[in-house]
Amino acid sequence: MRRAGTSQPATNVTRGGLTSANSNTSSANASNVRRNSYVEKNGGSEYGRDGRMMDGSYRMDNQNIERIPPRSRDYILYDHPSRFWDRDPHYFGYRVEYLPPRYRTMRYYGIDYYVYNDIYYRSFGGVFYVCRPPVGILLARTAVDLALAPVRFAYYVSTYSPYTYWDSYYSYIDTQNRTIARNNAIIAQQNAQIAMNSNLAANSYNLANRLGLNQSYAYANSNYYYDDGVFYIINSNGRYEVIVPPAGAVVEALPDDYDTITLSGATYYVVDNTVYTTTLIEGRPYMEVLGQLTSRSRYYNYGYVNNY
Repeated sequence: MRRAGTSQPATNVTRGGLTSANSNTSSANASNVRRNSYVEKNGGSEYGRDGRMMDGSYRMDNQNIERIPPRSRDYILYDHPSRFWDRDPHYFGYRVEYLPPRYRTMRYYGIDYYVYNDIYYRSFGGVFYVCRPPVGILLARTAVDLALAPVRFAYYVSTYSPYTYWDSYYSYIDTQNRTIARNNAIIAQQNAQIAMNSNLAANSYNLANRLGLNQSYAYANSNYYYDDGVFYIINSNGRYEVIVPPAGAVVEALPDDYDTITLSGATYYVVDNTVYTTTLIEGRPYMEVLGQLTSRSRYYNYGYVNNY
């Protein structure tokens, strides 16, 4: 379940190469009254007869608590999720049996999205899932009450490097990366207070390229925003725009629909096609965007293959 949060204003960058941000989160779980009722019905246990917790997110298996990914939880009604930019739970990765009666179809890079009231669905294996909006979707800053957290970065890339594997979906990122790297190199020369952390950037590139991942760079002089697995930037027209998760971005926690993936014998985390790795910053654990999956390292999130 998504946790809605609030964030405090942030400066752009610090000497550590991170945006400074603090966020407070509040649980989106069911009320205590509902929980107590559930416990009473199950003889004082929070687990039902099938071993599942009341919200279906965990189950007991031989006295061990096992997480159940959203794709394996109970179906929800199509009007249960909130809009992707709203503060209420989004239920990304959950299954719905039926689409809304007045949905519209949006085709993006050969993929059909089914949209109603800013809630996006996709079909895999004859099953509809709640999903995130595709890259490029725009939002007017004054039209919605967004609760977006400023994004911290472990590093910025100031030297362009080619990647061995490019999908057609991500081909435009290569041109974009060249521009951003040149921009960041100029910024590094003009403002020594902005730490690029070049060694971290180089290590991340080497790992991502070895694993067959692509990376999307971030401008060192721009603010980025995040909520529940969706990254935004304010574009030149002053609107929020959904973007490819940028390499080096760090978040405090993964969305509910994360999955695990093994690449070259190591465990990573994946949300949609974005791979995260764990990192420590000033002694605190974060999840860092490592890169995007390509056809060489194709995986799935909801039990399907993303054919970008």
